[in-house]
Amino acid sequence: MQERNVLLIEDNPGDARLVQEMLADAEGDSYRVHTAASLVAALDALAHERFDVALVDLSLPDSNGLETLLTVQRHAPSLPMVALTGLRSESMALAAVKQGAQDYLVKGTLTTESLVRALQYAMMRRQSSAGPADAQPATVVGFLGAKGGVGTTTIACHSALELQQQTKKKVLLIDLDTSSASASFLMDAHSEYTIADAAVNLHRLDPSFWNSLVCSTPHGVDLLQSPGAKRSYEPLDGERVRHVLRFARALYGYIVVDLGRLTGFSLNLTTEVNELFVVTTAEVPSLYEAGYVLKKLLDPGITGGRTQLILNRVLKGGSSNIGDLEQALGHPVCATIGDCSREVHEAYGNGRFLDERLPLRKPVRQLVAKLLGVAEEPKSPPKTGRGLFRFA
Repeated sequence: MQERNVLLIEDNPGDARLVQEMLADAEGDSYRVHTAASLVAALDALAHERFDVALVDLSLPDSNGLETLLTVQRHAPSLPMVALTGLRSESMALAAVKQGAQDYLVKGTLTTESLVRALQYAMMRRQSSAGPADAQPATVVGFLGAKGGVGTTTIACHSALELQQQTKKKVLLIDLDTSSASASFLMDAHSEYTIADAAVNLHRLDPSFWNSLVCSTPHGVDLLQSPGAKRSYEPLDGERVRHVLRFARALYGYIVVDLGRLTGFSLNLTTEVNELFVVTTAEVPSLYEAGYVLKKLLDPGITGGRTQLILNRVLKGGSSNIGDLEQALGHPVCATIGDCSREVHEAYGNGRFLDERLPLRKPVRQLVAKLLGVAEEPKSPPKTGRGLFRFA
């Protein structure tokens, strides 16, 4: 006898209780039922737990009809599903099966036998038609500024370019600095859509719709804009953004996320990040904020990946003070980038926003190589001046 893990997506408490009671009375296999009362709750459950089969109500408060079934399918393509509805509609049944449901059940006619049979057949059919294993999801790299103006977006954009160039894989840059349009400006890419459109249309996400949302930049990196790019400052739904990010992981090799500054919104999303870089400068206000950010991020269970520190705009001769800064912050500096402000401003003035000749490009290239596990070049004696770079 096996225990089957069932995801029941049903907003009606009475119907949910009836299904649970039927499965509790079933002979043979035992069934453990997890109930989700909305589409977003179901997607969250799928992200944290493995299920053997799903019972999907086609009428939910945040989704309706076949879109519910399709959304679950997009987020869990290998999960067998049985559609559940109160409508006696043969056309709906056929449409559900055509769109990937293994079976179709009508509320009000359910029996324990018919329910168990539908679940068992759904699992058997899925096993017999199973294809190759799912592709490895994208690695997510996050950049979080200790405060505004420390160069977070610039480093995130250059890192996205380097990831694409060094891996030759598809790379996505997501701008979640919600009040800013800097990433769109630097990447020279503009679209009428933003991350807000993706979050609102979570039920419509598929590769075709996704391609209409993202910008294809001249640099070979896709960009999903911040709402600030359209001068929209409505708060984003963190849970919906989380599921947009999870959907995108199946489409790319790497995803770079500009998280802006530490807020409740960005803190919630750090659990989706494999590698998290906190960017600061050596100015006292920045270091003060960096200390607070690191303390918050290093609390047990907060972040989903490693947290590392980048010290940006290090002045000539400032490398000798890094040990003192590390001791004060209680955290090692993984990389330092020299003060390239003059060169960056000159490049911006000439319309060369992501010029490979910028001094900061070399340290970012080395940072990405370190991230990818590429062997470092033989170390030479430290040099002073612009472009200084050091791994701790």
